[in-house]
Amino acid sequence: MPRAHVNGINLYYEVSGLGPSVVLCHGYTGSHQDWMFQVPVLARNYQVVTMDHRGHGASDAPSSADAYSIPIFANDLYALLDYLDIAKCCLVGHSMGGFAALRLALDQPQVVSSLVLVDTASGPVNIPGYTDMRAKLLEIAQTDGMEAVFEYNARYNPLSLRRFEKYPGLFGICKRRMIEMPVDGYVNAGRALSERQDLTGRLNEISVPTLVMVGEEDSPFQRPSGALVEGIPDARLRVVPQALHCPHEEEAEAFNEMLLEFLARVMPG
Repeated sequence: MPRAHVNGINLYYEVSGLGPSVVLCHGYTGSHQDWMFQVPVLARNYQVVTMDHRGHGASDAPSSADAYSIPIFANDLYALLDYLDIAKCCLVGHSMGGFAALRLALDQPQVVSSLVLVDTASGPVNIPGYTDMRAKLLEIAQTDGMEAVFEYNARYNPLSLRRFEKYPGLFGICKRRMIEMPVDGYVNAGRALSERQDLTGRLNEISVPTLVMVGEEDSPFQRPSGALVEGIPDARLRVVPQALHCPHEEEAEAFNEMLLEFLARVMPG
């Protein structure tokens, strides 16, 4: 099991293929497996790196809340790139992974040659009912564990209900990943998301080609995606038809086509 000891913890990672480096950063409660529909396609022409953020999957999950923040996630990525001797990469981040990717692009711009931000944001995101739902799920995690969290979320969260109704094949996949997530990671990474800094005012610092992708039916992230495109000088927006919050899993074929088109433009050869 490949694990890199960086920033005082062990991060699980996988590397596939040869060529220019593409680094894929998953969202909250996900893992490197979130990119299972992308890795085989991308690895034909690129070196593809996937990893589990701290608190997720097979990476360490520190128990202290102070061990989690978006800058810390970004520093983990930076340290992993150094560990793998990757001087530059196309950085792809989904949701929470997008928060970390955006932060790394601002803090360590020399390692990012291009950027792909998927259903993510630079500032606040308005999700009706999220605060109350989040509080309930945290309570369940600490008393009943992660399987109970998944079951409650799947039954009572309107966004999850809609997703699993539309994409029933993802139910078992998402449940397995949620169960594999340590409670400490779930609680503390979630807190880090809610306390993240608004980076909208710094978007004009990003000078690399940027692709912003959003699911056509991911209503909470439509406006934040527009703000990313407005703020980043060399940014383009692509909407993935029919997709919700995870277009790389829900509409993988369309997502891959858009991503490959972008990579061919910014990472030729």
